[in-house]
Amino acid sequence: MQLPDPDMHRHRNMRRCRFAGFIGIFISIGLLLSVAIYAYDLHLSPLTRIKTIINGPPTSTSTPIVTCKTAHHNPGDSTTSIVSGGIQRTMLIHLAPSYGIQPQALVVNYHGYNFTAQHMARYSNMAAEANRAGFVLVFPEGVDSPPSWNAGLGAQGPTGSADDVQFTRDMLKYLEQNYCINVHRVYVTGFSLGGGMAYRIACTLSDQIAAVATVAGAFYHAPGGCQPSRPIPVLEIHGQADQDAPYNGNPTMGMAAVQDYLNVWLGHDQCSGSSQVIFKQADVTGIEWKQCADSTVVIHYRISDGGHTWPGGGSITSLGYTTHTIDANVVIWKFFSQYETP
Repeated sequence: MQLPDPDMHRHRNMRRCRFAGFIGIFISIGLLLSVAIYAYDLHLSPLTRIKTIINGPPTSTSTPIVTCKTAHHNPGDSTTSIVSGGIQRTMLIHLAPSYGIQPQALVVNYHGYNFTAQHMARYSNMAAEANRAGFVLVFPEGVDSPPSWNAGLGAQGPTGSADDVQFTRDMLKYLEQNYCINVHRVYVTGFSLGGGMAYRIACTLSDQIAAVATVAGAFYHAPGGCQPSRPIPVLEIHGQADQDAPYNGNPTMGMAAVQDYLNVWLGHDQCSGSSQVIFKQADVTGIEWKQCADSTVVIHYRISDGGHTWPGGGSITSLGYTTHTIDANVVIWKFFSQYETP
């Protein structure tokens, strides 16, 4: 009788153990792949699932809370009218796609002489910036024929027949009651005589206006003088080749020079020290006076070859050269967005 070989028995046991080990490894790999596939199907990596178990599910980006309480208005353009001083006054209102969730800033843009609200909206193309930044944009319309503004006293008397200061008061009240507006972030701007109107509003409604910006402004003497109740940040953009609102003024028309206008605000804002250049590119130089009261500033963009135009806007050949070195809409909003009323 032949006895079993102990070595052979031992080798068989080792093979069985190795086979069992391989089976265990394959099962483990299969389990890991199953977990990975399951996690992938849930759009989570295995590590993320482990973190989820430990820390809880991740918080999703919350939807902004709707705080607007005024009536619903659709984004885009609409025209509305109010009665002010016994006269029906109209305005073009542009609402950004983001309107209606939380109160937004308001920018009032006064058109130039012989323009209309629609004309100014097309010419400036400011709605594009309103859509990007998210602010309410309003283009009021002047009365008279052609449309004008009572921006001040020229050589032949008032530049318009209506009480446009009262109209602005009534317009702001209407807008703040019927649209979702942040009353601490109301700004005025304007082109040509509209710039002069924005100047007069800043002088008389300084308690409501957070900042003012003018483009190619035609500046006239404000009846009773410019007497703001507080310092106001000021931005002025002007071409040195402007023939309609000359950079050095037009004494025959009673129109002030740009530097005279700046000096008015340098005084009201109690600015001290010298100016400094904050921008210089091609035909545009930006100058700033920043040592002013209540953290206000006075800024002037001088366009060496610029005509009576809105930088970056549409081109009207008869008004002279339009620079595209800067976009007035972008510059103005960047300036406005820093300030609010107390």
